Amino acid sequence: MRASGTPIVQAGERRRTDSFVYDLVCFLLGSFSYDVIGLENIESPGPAILISNHLGPTGPIETVLSIPIRLYPWTIGEMSDPIRAPRYMYDDFVHPVLHLGGRLGLSVATFLTKISIPLFNSIGVVPIDRFGGFTADGFRHSQRLLHEGKNLLIFPEDSTLPLDPETAIRHFMPGFATLCSLFQRESSYQLPVYPVAVHSGAQTVVIGKAEYFHPQGKHHQAIEAFARQMEERVTAQYLELKRNAESIE
Repeated sequence: MRASGTPIVQAGERRRTDSFVYDLVCFLLGSFSYDVIGLENIESPGPAILISNHLGPTGPIETVLSIPIRLYPWTIGEMSDPIRAPRYMYDDFVHPVLHLGGRLGLSVATFLTKISIPLFNSIGVVPIDRFGGFTADGFRHSQRLLHEGKNLLIFPEDSTLPLDPETAIRHFMPGFATLCSLFQRESSYQLPVYPVAVHSGAQTVVIGKAEYFHPQGKHHQAIEAFARQMEERVTAQYLELKRNAESIE
């Protein structure tokens, strides 16, 4: 397998993308973006996968706003489904954050999804039903994007598990490692996977050097081992950001 090794992004650079809405969102909200460390580690225009901690709504928003390359984020399938989105919006945001319940809360959630679903689709999110078995449609879509040279942004934390008290990071699910295996099996390209850490206190996003999936030993064990490796990289980067933020308080 081959892998490119030439940095293609310089700090502060903002490249135009194939989505007017994506560019517009980044432009309008650009003043809220975080500092970025490690852009020089991005080795090629794509394809690649970026793996990040979720950090509530902060991680996805700040990663997209702050990293100046076109990213296609994985999102929970319910968020893009007109039938399931209102209930998910109610349970995840309207009730716990806005403290609205009953019919009023559900009405507000339904209204918000009328805005959010077209926005997500325009940005190019990849819906993944992570707890509904093997999500074939989402994986096929992801494969097509990778074969087109696109970059995926994945937040692999298992939302059913408790947060780590020190890092607020949950255990990683291995779906992204399976995707790496599938892609590399079908191509001659060794897919770079970048560990990304987002810290709200430091207002910083860190991109680490690429890791690569190597199918050694039993396939299932190799998948799990790569998922743990990326979890450890992201966690280590987050803890370094946390220590730096605490040292200047």
